[in-house]
Amino acid sequence: MDLGRVKSSIFDRTIFKKIKKRGAIDINRAYLSEQSAIASFGSLNVCTAISSKPYAVIDVSNKLHASGASLDYITASILVDENSREIRVREIIEDLEKWCAYFNVTIANIDVQVSKNVNKPVTTVFGVASTKKEITKLDLTAHKSIAGAKIAVVNPIGLSGVRRIYNAKKDEILNRYTEDVVGRALGEDIELDASKTADFIYDYFRDNGINGSVCAVCECGVLNSLWDYSIKGNAGFEIDIRKVSVRQEIIEICEMYGINPYELESMGTLLVTYFGECDIVNILNEKNVTANVIGEFVSSNNKIIRSLSEERFLEMPGQDEIYKVVI
Repeated sequence: MDLGRVKSSIFDRTIFKKIKKRGAIDINRAYLSEQSAIASFGSLNVCTAISSKPYAVIDVSNKLHASGASLDYITASILVDENSREIRVREIIEDLEKWCAYFNVTIANIDVQVSKNVNKPVTTVFGVASTKKEITKLDLTAHKSIAGAKIAVVNPIGLSGVRRIYNAKKDEILNRYTEDVVGRALGEDIELDASKTADFIYDYFRDNGINGSVCAVCECGVLNSLWDYSIKGNAGFEIDIRKVSVRQEIIEICEMYGINPYELESMGTLLVTYFGECDIVNILNEKNVTANVIGEFVSSNNKIIRSLSEERFLEMPGQDEIYKVVI
């Protein structure tokens, strides 16, 4: 199998369909395009999300806020290789604490083990959120088809992916580009956090009766998230790829390694879908948040990408482009 997250086809037939619901609790299990599970306890909704990626606390927060909830606390599991020293564990804990302080949440439980089965530390973060507010989102399980829904992309793509490329190939990149160029590509840490923007979008949807949803784009990039949505929602799509925001500096670094930025890890990017008339894109732009309508879902199964006069059909995305550089 490819490196990274398994393909949607494998996830569907080998994982998702093999896991059965049990017990009396009403649980909406997380599908690939949804990224968090939602359990109902009377008037209370409890959401959970998991991540083993760099910036994992940000990742679970993005996923939970993209489900209409807010991060309450995390638990973490850390596997450390035999050659790691105590100072490496301390660095991992300090990084977790840094981001928990940023989100004002607590590490409720943490397990740290030394293992022969890893060759470098692996941190897995489990985020928990609860809300009494109605989670208004485009429910892919309740609609036979999401054809007709508009598609918008919020925030530039590729930010977390280009950071990992830079960490792996720092000397090569700085040999070609100045630190100013690299700095514009990497951006700031907080740009990976899309939590407040997701909250704002859901508040707008609720206040205006919009049937819509938010997806936190991450591994495999925006095209993979679109693919997952279309498969689960029984629809195709037609998009203009030029309307997806990507920094020129990221494009140039990606070209060094033959990487497609549209299939690159993109923490901090949101895929927003909605039915009907909606002014959310203009409102976000007025707040200096980059947002563009890039197309819509259609009743056919065709997944069409346009760029000027060119048109092509999207094939099932493979592994994240990051693995052309980072192993």
